[in-house]
Amino acid sequence: MSNVHIFWDNSNIHIVGLRKVMPIFEPNEDPYLFRSFFKGLFEVAHRNRNVKSAYVVGSIPPKNSSLWSHIESLGIHLELLERTASNKEAGVDQTLQTWMLRQAFDNIGSNDTFVVLTGDGSGSKLGKGFLADLQRIHNLGFNFEVISWEHGTNGNLQKYAQEKGKFISLENFYYNVTFIKGKRRADENIDFSKIN
Repeated sequence: MSNVHIFWDNSNIHIVGLRKVMPIFEPNEDPYLFRSFFKGLFEVAHRNRNVKSAYVVGSIPPKNSSLWSHIESLGIHLELLERTASNKEAGVDQTLQTWMLRQAFDNIGSNDTFVVLTGDGSGSKLGKGFLADLQRIHNLGFNFEVISWEHGTNGNLQKYAQEKGKFISLENFYYNVTFIKGKRRADENIDFSKIN
């Protein structure tokens, strides 16, 4: 059984799902009730493979201790960073990318797969960002997967994943990885045959 390392850009996945994907799938639902279903996202990421490491980086405030506790209960390393004075995220992407590179160097020579949940591909022309670091990780001999909403994925990141690794569209799992609070539960029966 192969080992996977999972790196999860929570804000990117949630915000793109809320703003770009929910209006397509459930245009009449209240966006304030939209939620990401973390168990479903985690299952799509690991797909019954051995999870050697998993990281989610988020930002506070707002504090949501029950959400963060739930993530930790799944066996995921959680790192929370303070927002800036203007309430913007700072350092989330860089923290995840640091964990990615550390795990790559600590596992050189293994057959491990790196799984990244993000659609953010900015910065690659400057040699930084998720795309640039996935190129480094792939050049070290690792397999990789990008799991993201197709409607919000950087075109260069998606193209690179399709050519050199694997791109998994979350639109295929919309009802498994989201729910509408108080109205629609997430479907926990995930059909992995939707992944090529």
